[in-house]
Amino acid sequence: MTQTELAASSALTVAFQDMEDAKADFQQAEFKEAAHVLNRLVAVFDREPLASFLSEALPSVDFDDWLQRAEATAGSHVGSAHLNWPHDRAERVSMQIALCRYIAAKKVDFLNFVHSHFHVGSSLSAHVFVFHAKILEPLLRDIRRLSELRQVPSILTQAIGRIPQSGDVTLDNLLQLACERFRDPAPSARNDAIEKLWDGWERLKTLAGGNKGESAQAMLDAVALPGSRFRELVETEARALTKIGNEFHIRHFETDKTPLQPAEVDYLFHRMFALINLILNARARAASEESFNMPADFMQTGRADTPPQEREAF
Repeated sequence: MTQTELAASSALTVAFQDMEDAKADFQQAEFKEAAHVLNRLVAVFDREPLASFLSEALPSVDFDDWLQRAEATAGSHVGSAHLNWPHDRAERVSMQIALCRYIAAKKVDFLNFVHSHFHVGSSLSAHVFVFHAKILEPLLRDIRRLSELRQVPSILTQAIGRIPQSGDVTLDNLLQLACERFRDPAPSARNDAIEKLWDGWERLKTLAGGNKGESAQAMLDAVALPGSRFRELVETEARALTKIGNEFHIRHFETDKTPLQPAEVDYLFHRMFALINLILNARARAASEESFNMPADFMQTGRADTPPQEREAF
């Protein structure tokens, strides 16, 4: 998925449209309504999913210190004060959002601010126009640019593009949706991604049909020879991830379950995706090994040497 396609499908799409609507209304507003309309834009910043995205993407800034230094550059002429915005885009966005908040809350006088920093003459409508052009336009542009910077490690990007089809439509759709949501810049979308991935994991454990324990064990038998050290390692990981899904805000959301921070969601997504990818690749290899004359029901029962007794689910 290209950055353009991602932006079009992002969980932030509606928030971006709300930003554009508030900006357009600000541009058309009379001077006396400007601060009120700016409040609408601030409200968009504070609503999900944009709020959590900005919280994750933006650094903390000392706006009061920055404003004091900016005001100190004012000379005797109108518009002579300098606005030395940070060069770093995220820091600049954080500072400009803080400015919008201060003006909306009337902590900074809109007329005096524009009068001090821009050459606008005496027209009040010109004050609204220049703030729109010099502050809001660059601000919203930079927020969009920041949303394009969601970096997914190249090795994961490659694996996502090459994950084999399972043959189960429901599972394949869950995995596709999980991967798409994981690449979304909005943390709330990535929360949805990890839920879908764990749903896919539970579905994968039942593909062999019948007893869930036998099905899950057969699934792992296709990855490594039963009794081998790697087979033990894979089962330990499978049990650990199943437990994590049940104890954190992934599959259940009762009050005794633990919420996850964005970095923790990313970490767990990598772990679960790696295990599912390993299993699906093993299934795909087994399906293509016709020369080994494997039983026709291999994909449903696991390796031919798997003991027939009932085995524990996880």
